[in-house]
Amino acid sequence: MPLEHALQTRGTFPDPGPWKQHPHRPVSLTAPLGVDAFARQARTRARRAPYQLNVMVVGETGLGKSTFMNTLFNTDLHEQHPKVPQDTKTVAITPLHFELEEEGVKLHLCLIDTPGFGDRLNREEDVQPILEYIDAQYDAYYETERTASFRRQINDTRVHMCLYFIQPTGHHLKELDIVTLKELSTKLNVIPVIAKADTLTREERTTFKEAILQDLHEHNISIYPTAYPDDRDPYDSIEKHIPFAVMGSNEFVTSKKSNKLVRGREYRWGIVEVDDPDHCDVVYLRSLLVEECMHELKELTHGHHYHEHRARILRGHGRADSLLECDEEYDTRVTKVKERTLAEFKDKEENMRNDFVGMVKDTEDGLRQREQELQRKRDEMMSELENQQQQIAQLEKELTQKLSLRQ
Repeated sequence: MPLEHALQTRGTFPDPGPWKQHPHRPVSLTAPLGVDAFARQARTRARRAPYQLNVMVVGETGLGKSTFMNTLFNTDLHEQHPKVPQDTKTVAITPLHFELEEEGVKLHLCLIDTPGFGDRLNREEDVQPILEYIDAQYDAYYETERTASFRRQINDTRVHMCLYFIQPTGHHLKELDIVTLKELSTKLNVIPVIAKADTLTREERTTFKEAILQDLHEHNISIYPTAYPDDRDPYDSIEKHIPFAVMGSNEFVTSKKSNKLVRGREYRWGIVEVDDPDHCDVVYLRSLLVEECMHELKELTHGHHYHEHRARILRGHGRADSLLECDEEYDTRVTKVKERTLAEFKDKEENMRNDFVGMVKDTEDGLRQREQELQRKRDEMMSELENQQQQIAQLEKELTQKLSLRQ
């Protein structure tokens, strides 16, 4: 836009700022237009391509991870799980791919298992192969974005969430859990779950959950969804059950409530149903992941975790840190940056003023001390001069007396 035109129209067409649009003015239709069909078209288009969900499962051996994944997705995924030798020296990252379909909607599910985790003597090193795998998927996505044809749909292998299984000790988190959760929470969406909830009483589950939440808070570990309140809708009725106490079963038992076959376990003292909220939190976890937050998990992976990984790569190539993130919250971020910068300048100005006042005070003290020292030397010299004058006067008097006696 020419400068003269910009000056003439100043204030008439205010600039909304980058990445922003002018507010839309509502108008009324005089006849049906068919705008309501856009939502139907979007649904039809979305149903054509399968949804992709990549789930990582991390936990020690023997916590029923494979059985629980069968339970969570209401299918049998265990038979295709490859066996890993017990004497393996590293954690084996094992992606398993499945296609689930329900009412014409397909879900491409990738389960990333981590057999061997926590089985070695130095168990804290087991998290390193997991972190390397997560970073490798981010790197692959980044390299695809850089190609000339990146506008085509990218095969997304990034891990969208991690289910971390906690051993049902009934006490606090172990050191391995704390180290692993702290590392994973900086890379992806982590959801901690208490495995084998049927081994704990209701009171023990409540106490254990409180202890886990306390440990997470003390070690500043971010978990999904409570750590991302600005990136999702509130689910208070579900979040109050975090960390979820879960159990899995490949067996079906007859429910005493509905008299139907349900997933569960039968003990001498009774039946434990997987989908009974009085027995465990599987229904709440499934509702959170599948019914409510599947899309948000993918958006958060791309907009937050992958964004930070990509920013680290760009900064590593010598690019300076960006002042702002380019998104729809531009005005809010500008205001926050201005306020923060103004506060920093005020602090610097106050510090400079204090430093200047201190320097002036030190200089004045030095000059005052020098003045006092000069005054002291002057007084000493004047005193010495007076003494010498008195001595001279005395000598003159004595000399006069001697001369008078000789005459």
